[in-house]
Amino acid sequence: MGALLDAGWRLGLRVAYRGLLAYSFVFRPRRRAVFVAVWRDGRVLAIRNSYRSWLTLPAGGVHRRESPLEAAQRELHEEVGIAAPRGALRFVGEVATTCEYARDACAFYELHLDAPAEPCVDRREVVWAGFMSPRDVLRDDVAPPVRDYLEQRARAALAS
Repeated sequence: MGALLDAGWRLGLRVAYRGLLAYSFVFRPRRRAVFVAVWRDGRVLAIRNSYRSWLTLPAGGVHRRESPLEAAQRELHEEVGIAAPRGALRFVGEVATTCEYARDACAFYELHLDAPAEPCVDRREVVWAGFMSPRDVLRDDVAPPVRDYLEQRARAALAS
């Protein structure tokens, strides 16, 4: 029964996602989003959502009356089960992009782990999570803001 329920959720999310794309195509909304790059031993935590083909980072929208930092903490916990201690998330910049017909302002946060952490996914919204080298993430189909972030980070590392 659990697998059938999960499949039903994934189907519902795909339908809702297609509706959101249609809405965005017509209205071209402005959105505020957050992404959290979780780093461990030079590898970043990538996820795959059930309703998209690309890799991304734990991410989501900023709710009304919620700060971007609060949204980052919430999304990190909701999507991969990692609770970031107070002060552990560090704001590293913002990427402006047009993605999926919407104009997005994407705030990026980083969390650096000293100990191993096993991401826990719900198999509904997030169907896979794992630590990968940034190079491997960039070789795959990756969300445009995540590609921008990882490429900017790689350029900064080369410059220093």
